This record gives sequence, C-alpha cells and structure tokens, in this order.
Amino acid sequence: MKNKFFCPFPWNHLMFKSNGRVQACCETYEHQFDPGGATIAEIANHPIIKQLRLDILDPDKVPGMCWKCENREQVLGTSVRMNTALMHKHWDEESAKQATNADGSMDNFHLEHLDIRWSNLCNYKCRFCHLGSSNLWLKETQMLGQYVSDAYNPKTGIAEYDMDWEDLKTHLPYVRYVKLAGGEPAIMPGTYQLLEELIRIGNTKKAKLTLITNATTLQYGKYDLIGLMSEFDICKVQMSMEGMGIRHEWARSGKKDWDTIAENIQQFEKWSNVTYDKLNQNNDSNTRKLNFHTGISWMNMYHLADFVLAYPNIKFVFNLVTQPKEMSMLHFDVKELKRCSDYYTELLQTVHTPMVTDHLQQLKNAIDNSIKKTDQSGNVNNFRMMQDKLDHFRNQSFTTAYPEWAHLYA
Repeated sequence: MKNKFFCPFPWNHLMFKSNGRVQACCETYEHQFDPGGATIAEIANHPIIKQLRLDILDPDKVPGMCWKCENREQVLGTSVRMNTALMHKHWDEESAKQATNADGSMDNFHLEHLDIRWSNLCNYKCRFCHLGSSNLWLKETQMLGQYVSDAYNPKTGIAEYDMDWEDLKTHLPYVRYVKLAGGEPAIMPGTYQLLEELIRIGNTKKAKLTLITNATTLQYGKYDLIGLMSEFDICKVQMSMEGMGIRHEWARSGKKDWDTIAENIQQFEKWSNVTYDKLNQNNDSNTRKLNFHTGISWMNMYHLADFVLAYPNIKFVFNLVTQPKEMSMLHFDVKELKRCSDYYTELLQTVHTPMVTDHLQQLKNAIDNSIKKTDQSGNVNNFRMMQDKLDHFRNQSFTTAYPEWAHLYA
C-alpha cells in the first residue's frame, strides 16, 4: 500500500539554521536539533530524520511534524511536500525503501537539496518574524521580555551556522537544488562564497538556484547579485513581501523604503523577462523565474487584491500564515472571512486577465477554505496587545497602515 503523503526530503535534503541547529525541512522547525559537530552524512542519520523516513514510508501515517504541509494542502491545495515531489521525481516510495535500512538510516546520503541559512543577519524585522530569522529583532525580543538564548550575540543579535566548509564541498557536486534564505541572504558573505564555489566546479547547469529575498539589495561589496545568478541555467528569485507602500513598510521593515523596493522589482523583471505562460510550461532549460513569495493572513487579505492588480505580469506564490496564531485566517472571525470572500466574488466579475484572475481566485479559495476550518480562537486583543507595543517601539500604527481593520480597534 502506498503512502499518499510521500515526500522525498528525508532522503536528500537538510536545512541548516543560523542558530546552529538542523531540521528536516523549512516546515519542521518545531523539531530542529543540535548536530553536535557531526558531518552532513552523520546528521542525515540523526534519530529524528531516521524516524521521519520510517513514518513517511508507513501507509497509515501522516508524520506529526508534517502538519503544516497537511494544513496547507487542505486550504491552498499545495505545499512544500507537493512541490518537492515534483522537483525530485527520481525519488519515489520504491527508491526510498531501497535506500532505507530497517532502523531508518541511510548508507550513502548525498545532499541533493541544500537549504542553508548562514546567519540571521537581516535588514528587516518583519512583524511575523522573530530573532531566529532576523538579528534586528534583538531589542524587541528583550523589550517583550522573551528569552534570548546564548546562540545569539548579546550586542548584535547575530547567530551563524558554523558550517564545515570542506565537508559541504564534498556534497556540492551532487547538489541539484540550492535554496538561499535568511535572514536576508543578499547581505550574507556565505551566499557569495557558495555561489562562487558552485560556479568554480561547473555545477551551474544541474544545480537549480532559488533565492528568497526581501529585494532590498542587488549589490553587495564587489558582488553583483544578478550577475552571479545569471551564471546558472535555472535560477528563481522569490521576492518575499506581503503588500505595497505603507502596508509593506508596517509589516516588513519599519522603514520608508517602498520606492527602493519597487525599483528593484523592476530590475528583477528585466533580468527574468519570462512571461507567465512560459512559466506554466515547466520549461527547465535556461530559465530565469521570478515570483512574489507572499503570506496570506487576515491582516492583508483585502490588500493582496491591490497587490496582484498592481503586478499583473509577475507570478504570486501564496503561503498560508499559520503562526503567529493571532495573524492566521485559520483562527479568525468567520463573519470577517465571509465578508472578504464576498469582496473577492464581486472583484472577480470585473477582472478578465487570466493570470490576475487566477491569483485572485487562489486568494478567494484560501479564504473560503479558511471559513470551513477556522476555530475562531484568534484573540484580537492578544494581537493588539503585541502590535501596540511594537507600534510604540517603532513609531508606527497598525490602523494607519491597514485602515480596513480600524473597526477591530474601535
């Protein structure tokens, strides 16, 4: 019997975190572990990874640590797991069984999919983020009375993964996918060291590069980011943002920098020069892909329509915000969700551009599915208590940025 929830990641992937820990993938941060100086091959046989392999191969199980993918598939119809299965078709349930020992270990692990967060160095401090992904959260974390571990520099908030570079280099010839995220990878020296090494060994045709960036930085010292990415036959830039203008500035940065971001978006568009139709043909040769990597929360669910309409030629990849819980549609008031669903129903009747229609329909579907799943447990007072503190600290105002939600503060 086959497991309908099969995922290749436990057999070819590891995610290295800035706090010195490792996890099976980007969705399993509740199960990260300390590698304790082990090699990459040894890390791949950590008890958590071995058990995950056995659970994935069990036809009666959806592994407990995979709940985020399960939720997203129910609400959005897509997930990291589903995308991973398409990316690594040479791994299926049968090949995974053959490569797996009785205890869940592997004898010949090769890192084919590398996800590395060299550090938490960032120039943003997004509202839904935390110190683990942005060193600029240090003062706010302390102000809120939250615990700060010894992994973070007490003055800068920076934490770095102490990667054994020589060990990593032995795996780079096998790498098929590289995911660079952060923090902000465009301001991390390790990003450029890795790209230069992949170029040096000639692994620019097989290795597909994905950069998840806040689109603030195109030049870093002597390095031209777009120039380096252009060395790779297949490269994707995912611009991580949830809105435009003052909403972007409130949610992402606390800086008045939208004009700069908009200019950089134009530079990435010129670099990609790939139409939506070509993207949907799944052409895997000499392709430069560009999309927005966008979280859907109740905060921005109306504004996302404006965002989509403003960028009709760029693909959106939507991601359901599940945490913090107070920002998730899965815990929001069902009456508010229904009101927003009606808004999209009316808007869809006025739009006739295929890609825009597709994106708006995806948003409406996510809202409609959240209506079915919401437990309405999200406490607006808890949300307000936290954001009021941050608003005061950052000299911002939630209701100024999102006037559509002023009635929640009335």
